Parts: sequence; C-alpha cells; structure tokens
Amino acid sequence: MLDTAMEVFDREVGDAGAEDVHGNERLHFRGVVGLLLAAAFEPVTRSLRTIDDLSLYPSVQYVSGVGRVAKSTLSDALSKFDPERLRPMIHAIQKRIPHLGRLDPDTADVTRRVIATDGSWFNLAGEVAHALQCNRGNTSQKQSRIRWNLQLDVDDFLPVDSDVSGHGDGSEAAAFMRRLRGDCIYLVDRNFVHFGFLNAVLAKGSSFVLRLRKGVLFQADVSRALTDKDLAHHVLRDETGHLTGPTSPGNTGTRSRTTRPPTQTLRRVTVWDEKNHCEVVLLTDVLDVPAYVVGALYRQRWVIELFFRWLKVLAGFRHLISQSPRGITTQFYVAVLMALMIQLHSGNKRVSKYTLMWVSWIAQDRATPEMMAQAMARHERERMLARARRAKHKK
Repeated sequence: MLDTAMEVFDREVGDAGAEDVHGNERLHFRGVVGLLLAAAFEPVTRSLRTIDDLSLYPSVQYVSGVGRVAKSTLSDALSKFDPERLRPMIHAIQKRIPHLGRLDPDTADVTRRVIATDGSWFNLAGEVAHALQCNRGNTSQKQSRIRWNLQLDVDDFLPVDSDVSGHGDGSEAAAFMRRLRGDCIYLVDRNFVHFGFLNAVLAKGSSFVLRLRKGVLFQADVSRALTDKDLAHHVLRDETGHLTGPTSPGNTGTRSRTTRPPTQTLRRVTVWDEKNHCEVVLLTDVLDVPAYVVGALYRQRWVIELFFRWLKVLAGFRHLISQSPRGITTQFYVAVLMALMIQLHSGNKRVSKYTLMWVSWIAQDRATPEMMAQAMARHERERMLARARRAKHKK
C-alpha cells in the first residue's frame, strides 16, 4: 500500500531540488510523507517519539530513505516542507476511486455532487502564535486551537478539499468562501447563515441547503402544496420567497455585516424533528425537487460529523505532532491520503474501524488483501442481515 502511495508521489509531486531536502540531512519530503503515512496506519503511533521508534522498522526505513528519523528532525522538516505540493497527489488518487452512488435513495434524482461542509477544532499544546487562543473549559487557562475546514463528498465519504484556519482567519463561513467549488450542493449548518457565503456559493454556480437560525428574516411569497410523500417525511411547510436582510432604521440596502442578501428566489422548507421534538427550518435555492428531498439532503450533513469522529477517535488524529502551519497542514493532508488509500485498497467500501484495522495489518505484512476482502464481505453480509431483521420487527 505504501509502495502504491509512493509511486503516485513520484509521478505527481517529484522533488523540488534543494527545497526537497531537510538541511544537511538525507531526509527528503518523499521520506516524510512516507513515514507519516506508515504512522497513519498504526493507530497507536501518534507522537513524535513513537514515530521516531517506527522509523527504525525496516520497511519504513525503505520508504523514508534513512536509517532513523529523530523526532527533532521530523519536527524541523514538517515546518520546512510545503504541504501544498501534496494536492496533485491527492487529486490523482481521488480519480482512481469510482463514485459509489447515492448514499440516500431519496436523493437519487439529484444529479449534482453533494458536499457537506464544516470545520472541526484541534487543540495544540502551548502558546502558538498562529493559533486561536481561547479559555480551556471554565478556567482562565488559555488553549491554542486551529480549525480544519473540510469539504466532504457525502456519497463517497471522502474529502474533496480542505485547509487550516487559525488566529485572524475570520468566521467559519468566510474561511470556506476562498475554496468553493462549482456545480455542487453544499450542506451546511447554522454557522453558515452568512450573506457573503451564500452569494459566493451562488456565484460559483453551486447551491446550498442550510439550517436557518431563529431571527433570520425570510419573506414568504408562495406556499407550495405538500405531497403525500412530503407529509410521510414530516414536512410541515414548503414556501418560496426571499431573504429580506436586517431592517433596522437607516439600513436602506438591508445589508448585514458582510453584504446584502441574495436577490434570487429561495425556498424555506420546515420539517418536524421527531427525535428532538422541534421544527427544523431549512433554506435552499434548489427549487426543482420535492420538499422531502430537501430534508433528506440536509440529513446527509451528519456524514461529515461521522468523518470527524472517525478521524479523531478511530484513526487517532486527535493529537497534532506539529505546531507550525505547514506541519499541521501536512498532517491533515496525510489524513486525507490515508482515507483515500483505505478506500482504494478495500474494495471501495466506506472507511471504518474495520478497514483501518485490516489496512494496518496489511501494511505490517500480517494479512493479505484477499483476507481483507473475505472479512469485509462477511461484515457486509452481517450488516444486511441485521438491517433485514430490524425491518421485519418494524412491520
């Protein structure tokens, strides 16, 4: 598996002359990426010290190109090498993975790519100038944090874009505006009720489905009739109209702190949340699908929360081994590469703790891809039987 990743690295990244070598050492950027990927498939190897120990393993030495990577050498190298050079490698592996098809059958008629967008916070040790400083819990002690801004394809369970934010980077919505994609549907939460973000999405030729905060002014012009399927999916109201923006005295342009609201016709769909016993109010510019599909699209936003949970809890990426912006970004890009490689070598199954475990065993020469395929097929059969039993009990 590491050999496959390194072949893609050599083809898509190559070397950058003197910039590719760490100081007077023989450690190249290729070796750093290979070492971090080897550590990524070992859930217990999550600190500079344990990666230092891992670098003594013969197969890892072959990938890194050196006999040992001391923790100080790795720390310095992470702050020097440019992580953006990994983007072509990420894109090349993404192209190898076939699209898995719609996750939710209710959204099968939606032809555009569906991307869940959100940020997740990661803590850093000590005072880090570029990080956001905040109070830790209810104490006055300061905690350094950075935010990983992730765009995730909800059907493939794979990252399609990401970057890192710290001190002075503005709001979450503003951070995502710089990396928006065209011809897709963005699923976002209430933090993205930001007129600048909404206008930027529409300007890219994309759409959005977001949950409205209370107090956001929407002028409903037309109330649309609900179908039986809408009612079965607990849709309460389906309205079209427009955002009016703040209407305070003197604000003739109805501007917010960012910009004016979108001028085009939008849609407000209200769905009853049975679990939490409350109304969920959704806003979208998608007008040509039934109301229940809008609700089904927003439910898929939860997939990105599952990915963050997988990354932090199962894959062990809660601990960041670098404090430099370049090193932190490199570690996140390696996490993306890990997810892609698992997808590529696991029969295109969505990443899980089982795929991570088997890929780790394969990397250690304790298992073969054939053994993994048999085990994953057994797990899939067990899941299908469990779903069938649950469906039978519901009748």
